[in-house]
Amino acid sequence: MPHEVSRRNLLGSVGAVAAGASIAGLGLGDGRARAAETPGPSANPRPAGGAAAASGASRVLPDDPRYETLSQGFNQRWTSSPRYIQVITCDDDVVAGVDEALRQGLRPTVRSGGHCYEDFVENTGGAILDMSAMKDVRKTEDKYGKAAYGVESGATIWDIYTTLFRRYGVTIPGGSCYSVGAGGHVCGGGYGVLSRRDGLTVDHLVQVDVVTVADGRAVVTRAHRSDPPGSHTSDLFWAHTGGGGGNFGVVLRYYFAESIPTPPPNVWLSSIAWPWAELTKNPDDFTKLVENYSRFFETHSGAEEPLYQNLFSLLKLTHKSNGNVVLSSQWAGEDIGPVEDFLAAVEAGLRTESTTQMYTVGDHFLPYPDKHRRMPWLQATQTLNGSGPNQRGKYKSAYHRKSFTTTQIAAMWTWLTRDVPNVDLTQTLVQIDSYGCRINAVRPHETAVPQRDSVLKLQYQTYWTDPAQDSAHLDFLRGLYEAVYAETGGVPEISDATHDLTTDGAYVNYPDVDLGIATDPAPQYPRLYYKDNYARLQLTKKTWDPENHFHHRQSIVPPTK
Repeated sequence: MPHEVSRRNLLGSVGAVAAGASIAGLGLGDGRARAAETPGPSANPRPAGGAAAASGASRVLPDDPRYETLSQGFNQRWTSSPRYIQVITCDDDVVAGVDEALRQGLRPTVRSGGHCYEDFVENTGGAILDMSAMKDVRKTEDKYGKAAYGVESGATIWDIYTTLFRRYGVTIPGGSCYSVGAGGHVCGGGYGVLSRRDGLTVDHLVQVDVVTVADGRAVVTRAHRSDPPGSHTSDLFWAHTGGGGGNFGVVLRYYFAESIPTPPPNVWLSSIAWPWAELTKNPDDFTKLVENYSRFFETHSGAEEPLYQNLFSLLKLTHKSNGNVVLSSQWAGEDIGPVEDFLAAVEAGLRTESTTQMYTVGDHFLPYPDKHRRMPWLQATQTLNGSGPNQRGKYKSAYHRKSFTTTQIAAMWTWLTRDVPNVDLTQTLVQIDSYGCRINAVRPHETAVPQRDSVLKLQYQTYWTDPAQDSAHLDFLRGLYEAVYAETGGVPEISDATHDLTTDGAYVNYPDVDLGIATDPAPQYPRLYYKDNYARLQLTKKTWDPENHFHHRQSIVPPTK
């Protein structure tokens, strides 16, 4: 699933907190997986040969002690009762697993890291293919014999970062939650702390190996960025550069270009906070803070931004019960001066003084000794991890192309300062991530990610543990979101021929079923996630999965004509 920048990273309270030699060389599969030889989509057959890898597949049935754990994902709102869970260890396991599910008439769903925000993988009465044991990461070759980095879809973000850095001194610009799986993270687009400097994760993708279905049989298809334009495999590759998971087949592995980024040797981490107790005394400070922050990034997020490509920042507008509004940043430059200038711009005109963010040791609150902390990149990446504990959660998202309107800021203030009796909203927030720069150097149709001129990316979040609190949290987040976007019908609408809007839709890797489901007469999610790219995604779906074997509540629907 999807997960990019940390959902709960430093939440904000004081103390709170995506050729034959190449396959054999990866050691991923044994060469026996059935190639796409049957009539149908022009797939590239998987080469025979290569070192054999004994299957370690394990079928987990309801009486297995692993069943309860493996039938659930990270979000504790979702439980399911699949017929079985197939633990996958190699390509052949996937081919056999898909064939078996189809033979039994079961819906196959796929789990890698298990972080899907909605219940798209939870599968009552079907078959879950658990990819988490397929997690190899290594340098290899793509199908054209060019050097590339191969990442199996069960690898977590942390697997990818540590292996690529320790073995090869490189990285990909991905998310910050360590336990998110590559399977859903990458095909949804993928972004993170280095994306302003290095683009989206999919901007570095060159190939995807995926198990698709042809004439009722599972086959391994290898789709490459350099496949002939207009070919079926070219479309399949493109669809995996932002089309989202669970739509076309089961991803086995991704290949990234040999030219993926070298991470900075060191980075600066910065974290400051504004106490809600003071902000409520000075309401204008909240407005000024949000205005300053959003205007800074509206000014400094162009594709050719000369200085602040190295800056990534998150403004966490928590509910007032949390205690603090927090600004956390990473700076990939040597000189800390630009960060000081950025913080000064954010605080300009505020009467409320900021404090250094605090952290906990046991029951004690301790301040950071300095506002800024310089760390080796990999250690900083580990420090920024924010997967947090398993809880119940609900999420919404938005892209913003310009700074916030007065109405939007007023709505945030109204809802984040609202008292809701007997409901714990300390983990409810609007997280505003910096965006743009090199992300916006790519045209909207080059990948399936169409949002290529935004400067901010928002994630609306709420967490809780008591099922009895479900309705209260869902209603609160829905009310907040709809109020912020009241000017555009309660959602972050996209521009059209007559309206040049400040918003640009929502992020597929932060799915939200309030935007409609596939069976609705006119769901909003195709427009808000994919914009004009949806028509091509539909045609790709028609080519590769016309019978809709791979589907969920917000999946891509084949065209009806």
